[in-house]
Amino acid sequence: MPFFLEVQSGLRKGDKIRLNPGQVVRIGRTEKSDFAFADDSHMSSAHFSVDCGAGGCRLGDLRSRNGTLVNGQKVDAATLKNGDTIVAGETVFLVRIEGEDTAAVDRLAPDATPQERLLYLLRSDFQPLYAVLDAARDIKILALLLKSNEEYQSLYEGPQGAKLAQVAPYLVRLKKDSILLEKLVRDGWGESWGVYLTCASEFNEVRRHLRHFLEVMLPEGEQVYFRYYDPRVLRVYLPTCTFEETDSFFGPIQNYLMEDEDHSLLQFANRGRGAVKTAVKLSPDVPATSPQPGAAVSQQEPAAGQPR
Repeated sequence: MPFFLEVQSGLRKGDKIRLNPGQVVRIGRTEKSDFAFADDSHMSSAHFSVDCGAGGCRLGDLRSRNGTLVNGQKVDAATLKNGDTIVAGETVFLVRIEGEDTAAVDRLAPDATPQERLLYLLRSDFQPLYAVLDAARDIKILALLLKSNEEYQSLYEGPQGAKLAQVAPYLVRLKKDSILLEKLVRDGWGESWGVYLTCASEFNEVRRHLRHFLEVMLPEGEQVYFRYYDPRVLRVYLPTCTFEETDSFFGPIQNYLMEDEDHSLLQFANRGRGAVKTAVKLSPDVPATSPQPGAAVSQQEPAAGQPR
């Protein structure tokens, strides 16, 4: 099956690089590479290569200045699989294998529970994975974080942030084998505990981006907290965003994931034309996916309470 690298950022966003068997493709900033990204000053002249053979595609870092990340981890070499994210300089690539783009939920046993299906999806198709959890929703949330071995931190800062520690939103990075992720899926799905997101950036960069949207200015001038990490808020807000607002809110984030009213999984992705929504049913007795474009309306006035 043919491999592709889909460009997810920069001037060439949306381009696809086909990786043919027996061919070594070099990615970099200059003409020393097979595919050059001259606008990315942080990419090395020859940054990484991909060599495809019968056993799949193998990435190799070409002694780049800033390193190559695969699913958020710096690597010298890695075997690529469908859905992997590669970061070179400031450019993000998504690995796609033609014929393997069906939802992972379709590949599970018919008698799998909705929780098993969700956990499988989050571990296989949505990596690297973060969550923003609302400690105000349930006392269990902060207790689970304190007992976990995961990297987490409140989105609030300073003395006021310390006072609000028990009701603050917390960013947490969730490894594929995370025990905390299992507990969140088992106890919190359907309870509006928070939202998930995929991003190849480091923890501190993701936190810095998300902090920009904690407060908003209402039309009458009042500044209030914006609880975008509540799935009931986010699934209504994102379809109202213009193209520019979507770009600002997503930033380095690839997907926002949250529960719908019927506890199915909603995925919002920024495809350069507003937030595109896909609904993934977790119950085995209904169709697996029902994609539909988000209602991003470029001429619409910003909604009340939108992030500044």
